[in-house]
Amino acid sequence: MHARFNAMQRTPQEQKQLKLHQQQQHIEEKQQQQHHHHHYQQQQHNSNSNSNGTHIAGCSNTTPTTAATNAAGGATGLTPPRTLALNQNYAASDTSGEHEGDTDYPDSRYECAICIDWLNEPVLTSCGHRFCKSCLSDWLQNHNQCCPLDNKQLSAEQDIFPDNYTRREIEQIKHKCPNSPHGCSVVASPIELHRHLPSCPYRRQQQQQQLEEKCPFASIKCDFVGRPETNQLEEHLKTDMPHHMQLMLQAFQQTAIDTWQPHKSTSNSALENGHKAGQLPPPPQYANGVDEQIVQTMYQRIVVLEQRTREQETRIENLNKQLRRQQPIDARYSNGTIVWQIEQLTTLIERLRANANNQVYSHECYTSPYGYKFCARLNIQPRKPHVLSLHVHLMQSDNDFHLDWPFKGRIKLCMVHPGDASLSQHDTIMTKPEILAFHQPREAISTRGFGFLEYANISNIMHLGFCADNRLLIKIEINIV
Repeated sequence: MHARFNAMQRTPQEQKQLKLHQQQQHIEEKQQQQHHHHHYQQQQHNSNSNSNGTHIAGCSNTTPTTAATNAAGGATGLTPPRTLALNQNYAASDTSGEHEGDTDYPDSRYECAICIDWLNEPVLTSCGHRFCKSCLSDWLQNHNQCCPLDNKQLSAEQDIFPDNYTRREIEQIKHKCPNSPHGCSVVASPIELHRHLPSCPYRRQQQQQQLEEKCPFASIKCDFVGRPETNQLEEHLKTDMPHHMQLMLQAFQQTAIDTWQPHKSTSNSALENGHKAGQLPPPPQYANGVDEQIVQTMYQRIVVLEQRTREQETRIENLNKQLRRQQPIDARYSNGTIVWQIEQLTTLIERLRANANNQVYSHECYTSPYGYKFCARLNIQPRKPHVLSLHVHLMQSDNDFHLDWPFKGRIKLCMVHPGDASLSQHDTIMTKPEILAFHQPREAISTRGFGFLEYANISNIMHLGFCADNRLLIKIEINIV
């Protein structure tokens, strides 16, 4: 009568859903019965084929529960499927009260196959699979219109139904909040706990504790606590070193005293020193008044070490200042690049115009530590006083004896525009073996150079903005081909 009343209260949608449940359970029971029947026939066959009436150990695969049922009800008496029995026990234990287990591992019946989490607003497909409503909707929109498990075509209007039965079962499962050890008293269903955790006040306290940074000497009673985003801990370790040393000394003394096991002595020296018979006096390093002396000695040592540390920091700072200054790079490690800053350009132009023999050379460079040595030359031709000439010259070096001659490579010239790099002037020169300028030099600087007699118009350099603060920058790159 009660079952009939409950059936009358169900909506048509719930009745359809219940029917799907019953069909799925019927299929599982049928498969399980076939499985047990197969094992039963195999067992009967093995028992008949064995002449001495004993069972073969490798073939007795039936469980004790199945064997007992078969004995009571005959060969046709089968137990319900094992999976259903487990599910019933799980449901009964879940709905009976609170659980302290891990809520991150739901039973397979209550687990969404897409998000691998508790079913949230569960839905049931016509092929008998359960998913979260939002998970399945996203799947159908972003992937395809098929079931994620068996690839069966699904229609959102005809093949997907709300699983209110499973939803009510999940709502009856109660778990404690994971922050219950910290004082949270909330007991709710897994879905409600997921909504509760982000706003749980005890979770914030736990995160606050994790954000705190304790002193490494906390185990010996240093109470300092800082925050990771600041350098308070680093400053504390620097300034409170004497305090840490004193704590370490006290901890060492206490450990030594606790682990000290005196041996019995028959001499009268112990009695003379005021100690009981059979007990040795404590070690002399723990006598009164000695602690302060040890601490004072260690403190003086710390002061000396701190002074040395400050001296080292001062030296490092001076070295950093020297590195920041623009010091010339060793020519052997210039990697074939000359960055030539020509200072006081207007004065230099006047001097070059005054005498045709006046020339200015750049600093030398090497293509590699054991490579070719080069420099650049700037001058003004007497017949063309409005144009700068730029040439590259090979130089003698200790590497010439093992190098290949004539030099073969590529020379790139760049007059850098200080305001706009796109306006910089770029030129490329490819060496030619027949030109004597690329043969092995016989003087310190080869008398023959290779470049441009008319490299740049002086008026254009001034008017186009190449000369900033009366300084011209020319970059030369030499690469071996």
